[in-house]
Amino acid sequence: MQLPRVSVITVVMNDAAGLSKTISSVAAQEYGNVQYVVVDGGSSDGGLDVIERHNSVIDAWVSEPDEGIYHAMNKGLALTDGEWLVFMNAGDEFSSADALSSAAALIGNNVDVIYSDWVYRESNVRAKADITKMNVRHQSVMYRKSLHEIFGTYVVGKHVSISDFIFFLAISGRRWVYCNEPLSVCDQEGVSANPSHFYQRIATEFIFGRRGRFDSAAIILLYPIYRFLKRQVLRKR
Repeated sequence: MQLPRVSVITVVMNDAAGLSKTISSVAAQEYGNVQYVVVDGGSSDGGLDVIERHNSVIDAWVSEPDEGIYHAMNKGLALTDGEWLVFMNAGDEFSSADALSSAAALIGNNVDVIYSDWVYRESNVRAKADITKMNVRHQSVMYRKSLHEIFGTYVVGKHVSISDFIFFLAISGRRWVYCNEPLSVCDQEGVSANPSHFYQRIATEFIFGRRGRFDSAAIILLYPIYRFLKRQVLRKR
């Protein structure tokens, strides 16, 4: 019996070192039916050389300017032929050689999304996924490609940094299954640390009915105070 086809997509822009790391991680996977797609935004740091050196590992790739990470992710979607998708952007790695196999072992007819914990590279701390709060990382989520036919592709817009969160909320009513083994290793910092990202998340949770009006307003009003106090604490360390 043939294993379900899993397409792994890597989006990169001027991160040749991170791309090399991710490619090596994908190549090390023991799972037997993987398509690997790389979408480069027109890098000028030698990224194309990295792609060409690993041509035997990469099944499809494109290098051209894009409108941001979610536009690039949508380009990657268009290049895939797998039934299941995983996004491992430049610098992300699978947690082990059998990580993809562990997740794929949970694939079934009544399963739409497989999710797991992830490990922060800097501290080696395992972060716990929680779908009740939609606290998940796209690097540790594998889902059916056909969901995009129902719920659309990732939202592309200037300064929009939560399109993956929007998509996961849209598919939250589908069948999610938890994998005990962490799927990915990734950096702790990123766009999620920006205030704009936080405000977008609160607004989206309100729109999807996951937060009330007063709750949302209170959080937005108090957030600047929280950030100020956090900076003061960090300075004293």
